[in-house]
Amino acid sequence: MRNQSFNFDETLKQLQSGKNLLGTDGILTPLIKQLPCRQK
Repeated sequence: MRNQSFNFDETLKQLQSGKNLLGTDGILTPLIKQLPCRQK
């Protein structure tokens, strides 16, 4: 389990500056990586 925190203020600044939401360099990618995955 990762122990990183997600900085919403920095994310908002990046969103306002036009950075992509998704993708390898997307601003939501670190948050998505923290979500637990269900194994089949």
